[in-house]
Amino acid sequence: METLIFQNCRMITHENYKELQPVYLEQMAIVAGFGFGEEYTTAEHFLEQSGDGDIEQGEVELWDVVSENNLQKVLYDCWVYLADTANVFEAGTAIDTGIGMCQWSFEQLRNKEDKAELLNALQDAFDEKDKSR
Repeated sequence: METLIFQNCRMITHENYKELQPVYLEQMAIVAGFGFGEEYTTAEHFLEQSGDGDIEQGEVELWDVVSENNLQKVLYDCWVYLADTANVFEAGTAIDTGIGMCQWSFEQLRNKEDKAELLNALQDAFDEKDKSR
């Protein structure tokens, strides 16, 4: 099984989200619904809710997930928000992998820089998905 690695973290805020490719804005809209409820349907909603209702306070991370065997090929796009919540898409698409984690299912991360717990949880989920194929 391939070992997954997070790399190339981009901090997305109200100041730079409009510079993203359209597929990332679409992913943000989908994550808004997943994370906050079906009434949230836009990238702006995602940032607002990640900032406790204030888009100017919203900050989310977009990570590339790659295999340690090929660091140049992005396999998945991973959105991390509220420090311990994540949704994962097939790279460059709006196809949800069905793999992620939520804040009420995992212990609080020690800080925003410590992604080891999230990576381990995602690795376990991807390994299980790979076994089921």
